[in-house]
Formats: sequence, structure tokens, C-alpha cells
Amino acid sequence: MPAPISQSIVFIYTDDLPRAATFFREVMELDFVVDQGSCHIFRLTAESYLGVCHLPDRPQGKVGVTISLVSDDVDGWHDFLVAKGVDCVRPPAASAEFGVYSTLFLSPDGYRIEIQRFADQDWNERRID
Repeated sequence: MPAPISQSIVFIYTDDLPRAATFFREVMELDFVVDQGSCHIFRLTAESYLGVCHLPDRPQGKVGVTISLVSDDVDGWHDFLVAKGVDCVRPPAASAEFGVYSTLFLSPDGYRIEIQRFADQDWNERRID
């Protein structure tokens, strides 16, 4: 078996890289860590990142794409993003079906950004065989 995966980067695409980069850097206040010219990479956690790219041959469409970020402070994130004028799709609410408490926003490019907290705080410690 190869070495375990140690980091992750999720890439999304935009027609306006300066606008998208401003949203993630200045509105969401994520750390901008790598400038590859047509792709900017932002730190989400110590080992996870979000890449935002403007590429001519990129995949098109946003239907079904949700960037889910996990935080113990869903209400705080909701208030923070609403105060900055980010389009809120759903205020904080519990979902018994999924066992989460979450809120949902839209990025300037139409990507759904969900901030959620799991009811089971040890959700990421499990391994389902």
C-alpha cells in the first residue's frame, strides 16, 4: 500500500480570477498560499486547501458542487458572512437526516458554500469497513 494521503486540495473554476480570489481572501479571510498565475490556492486547514482557477479548458457548470467546510461555530460564520453581504441561501438549521447543523451561502461564481458542524463530534475518527 502506498503512503497515506497527507493533504487535500479541491479545485473550482471561475471566469473572473481577481473577483473570486478577492472573495476567498478578503471576504472569507482565507490565507492565500500559492499563486500559480491562473490558479490561486487558499488554506482551509493545516492540511486542506481550496484552489481557484481560470483555465480555458476547465470543466463547466456548478450544479451539484458544494464546498463543505466544518466548523464548531456555524452561527459565527453565518453572522460573519451575512455582515459582509454574502448571499445566504439557508440560515443555520439542524438536519436530523444528515446529523449536521449548517448554513449555506453562494460564492460570486455560484458555488454553494456550506458551513457545518456534525452532531457526532468524532465523525472523522471512524473507519467504515
